[in-house]
Amino acid sequence: MDGILYHFTSPLFLSSILISKYIALTESNLNISDGNCGVVWLTSSPDSNNHGLKFDESLPAEYDKTRIRITLPHKAAFKEWDKWSDTKGMDKGYKEALICTANAEETYKTWYISEKPIPIADFLKVENMVTGETINIEEAIKNLPDKKPLEIKCRNVIDQYIAEQPENIQVLLLNVRLAIRETLPDAEEKISWAMPTYWRGRNLIHFAAQKNHLGIYPGAEAMKHFSARLTDYKTSKGAIQFPYKSYGAGQLELIKEIAAWCGAEAEKI
Repeated sequence: MDGILYHFTSPLFLSSILISKYIALTESNLNISDGNCGVVWLTSSPDSNNHGLKFDESLPAEYDKTRIRITLPHKAAFKEWDKWSDTKGMDKGYKEALICTANAEETYKTWYISEKPIPIADFLKVENMVTGETINIEEAIKNLPDKKPLEIKCRNVIDQYIAEQPENIQVLLLNVRLAIRETLPDAEEKISWAMPTYWRGRNLIHFAAQKNHLGIYPGAEAMKHFSARLTDYKTSKGAIQFPYKSYGAGQLELIKEIAAWCGAEAEKI
C-alpha cells in the first residue's frame, strides 16, 4: 500500500527504540474478555494532537509523546484501527469512551496498528517536533549511554510497568511515580507483588493501575492513620481506590502525604 504513516513517541522512549532497534509492541487497549494483544500505534495524520498522547501539560518533556515523530512507509500489513478493533470484538461502549477520552472524535479514523514490532530500518525520518530538527539515527545511536536500556536516565522497572499500561492512564501513573519519588528520594524503586514499590529496608508504599481506579497500598497502619481522610474512597485493610474519573490534584497531594508518613514511620523502626 502506498503512502506514509507516523508513530509519535517521547525522547525517553525514542532512546529505548534506538537501543532495541525496533518500536516495541504496547497495550492495545482492546479491553476484551480473552485478553489484550500488543500493537504499535500509528496514524496517517502528521499532527500529534487529539490522539490521546498527552493528558497533562505538566508532563516532563522526556515522557511527552508529542515531541518525537517517526515517519514510516505504509505497509499492507498495517491495519485500520477502527475496523481491526471491531473484528477483535472490542466493546462498543468502551471503544466510544476511549475515543472520547483521547479527544479523538475527529482523528480516530486516522489510526492504524501494526501487530508486529517495527524495525528502525523501516524509518524514513525521525523529527523533534519542538525544535523542527531531523534526528540523524546513526548519530543518535552512537550517542546513547552504553546502549543498555536500563542504564538510560529514568529507565527502570517502573518505567517499563508504566509503558505497558493503557496510554490514557500513563500520564497519571507517571505523575504518581514522580511525586512518590520526590517524597521518598532515598527509597529504592522496584517491582514487588507485581506493583511499583518504594523500598527502604522494607516495602514503604505500592501503587498499581487497576481497570477503573488507581490503587495505593500503604499498609494497614497508614490506613488507620489517614482513615478520617479516606471516607470518600473505597478502601480495604491496606489499600485505597482512587477512581480515574474523579482523580486530580487533591488525590495526588494526599498520596504524597501518605508516602511521606510511610517514610517517616519506617525511620522509627
